[in-house]
Amino acid sequence: MSEHRPTPQGPTPFTPTPAYRILLERLIQTRQDMGLSIEQLAHKLELTPAQVTAFESGNQPLGFIDVRNWLLALGMPFTHFTQTLDDELRAKLDEELEELEQAPEVHPDPKPSKYTRADPLPHQIPTIQVLFFPIGQPPEIRTIPNHLESMQELVGGLITTFETGIDGTIGVANDEALLESMPLNRSVPATGAHIFGPFFVAGDAPPGFRSIAPHEL
Repeated sequence: MSEHRPTPQGPTPFTPTPAYRILLERLIQTRQDMGLSIEQLAHKLELTPAQVTAFESGNQPLGFIDVRNWLLALGMPFTHFTQTLDDELRAKLDEELEELEQAPEVHPDPKPSKYTRADPLPHQIPTIQVLFFPIGQPPEIRTIPNHLESMQELVGGLITTFETGIDGTIGVANDEALLESMPLNRSVPATGAHIFGPFFVAGDAPPGFRSIAPHEL
């Protein structure tokens, strides 16, 4: 299975959330800290400079695996980047909540925060429910820790994503299944793809995943 590269997602407008904007700022800052130009990064990712600019500006979305590959091209450890990003997002959340608590009661129509502690960001949820497809067996719902290591353990190695044909969902499979001679598991009617080795389907919530919804099952 080939390495997943960032590609434009079609004519549907993409509106970045504040948290996603912070992700983009961190990616741009990391590129600049590494001394790479847009053209140099584009060469590493096998993209055009215009495509890299579209991703960095938020005009095109980056998925979970796209971010991983982006960081590999930048030479930045994935776990270090995600931990520092999580710290920054938590600080932003606490800052907004503090502003709301300090706002005068007579203030007309205060602007609500886009985040609340009751509604965490997708990557802050400790576990998610996925639909797991073992080889030669019926699929089953699994609850897994919401981090990269548990996803790699579930599919038995490095992960890559694929389109399921169901809006709002994403498939996650073993990126080296063919190299490891894993047997064919399923074919995806909507895309014609053949998936080798164990895989799972989750909700797509760039730059991470979410629990699959009942109607998506």
